[in-house]
Amino acid sequence: MAKASPTQTLIGLSLALLPLGGSCDDFPSQPITVIVPFNAGGGSDVFTRIFQKAIRENNLSPHPLVIENQGGAGGTIGSRIAKDAPPDGHIIMCLHDGIYTAQHYGNADWGPADFEPIAATGRSGVVIAVAEDSDYISLADLMEEAKERPYELVFGTNLGAPNHYSALFVQNGKPGSKFRFTQTGGGSNRLNQLKGGHVDVTGFSVAEYAQYKETGIRALAVLSEEREPALPDLPTALEQGVNATHSLMQFWWAPKGTPRERVDYIADVLGQAMKTTYVQERLSYLQIEPVFLTGEALKAKVKERGARLNTINIETPPPLPPLHWITLSLTIVFTVWVWREDSRKKTA
Repeated sequence: MAKASPTQTLIGLSLALLPLGGSCDDFPSQPITVIVPFNAGGGSDVFTRIFQKAIRENNLSPHPLVIENQGGAGGTIGSRIAKDAPPDGHIIMCLHDGIYTAQHYGNADWGPADFEPIAATGRSGVVIAVAEDSDYISLADLMEEAKERPYELVFGTNLGAPNHYSALFVQNGKPGSKFRFTQTGGGSNRLNQLKGGHVDVTGFSVAEYAQYKETGIRALAVLSEEREPALPDLPTALEQGVNATHSLMQFWWAPKGTPRERVDYIADVLGQAMKTTYVQERLSYLQIEPVFLTGEALKAKVKERGARLNTINIETPPPLPPLHWITLSLTIVFTVWVWREDSRKKTA
């Protein structure tokens, strides 16, 4: 029998101890476990631990946040565990727009409607980039090429993840343009594929681009509605005639049915953490805009971001030519030709 994870064990204990009346007295009565549905050391993990440290060092809650990484399957393993956790406020999740894209792409049959939104705590811009020696000097040039040669330009993405949807919004922003999307994985993998010439274009967060730009890549546009403060000379896609905007929003979620008082308590703690110098400095360093939303404003934002995905259709591109069969056929034809020429010379 497989050994249960600490979070799964905690879920079982919490279900056994959960008061029948769902009382909110003396909350929290134990550490609050935050499920991060990605491996330790990634961007989501780093982001969550910023709040963990601020809450602990400023004594913002009588019990600390405990981070548990539940990576795998593009975040859906961890989000499923969070969805099925007891709705008592002691197990929550921090997950960005991947909660939308996994459902829309078909990687999960659950989404935002299956959780109670707690707060939004930051927005990251998206940069579209090419290799330094690329022939494309602007996003407008690239999109014209994608229109003239549909499905030939290769866009490296993490299929089904927010990065993929950034690319889809770009494609939608220029009617008639078509990319061939290929699976490349996370930011460092996309960087290597771009520099190696395996993809023509890809996307990065503003923070990722700031980290990678000196390695031999060049930005064409940012997908924000206005230019990013960290990249004031980089035009938006809108400025270049491409009707595309997209960004990454960080959200905190509780299982469906978590009492409103407990959701509000956690939101208040996160709001206090947002005001600390430590969080403000760390978010600034990571090029994350310190957006903070709760209550009705949060619900409206959750609804808005979900509705935007309804404008995206997932297409299956035409298959690549069967190169292995073409190669085999040419080899056979060439072999037969050589054999016939050799036979002719022998009989001459």
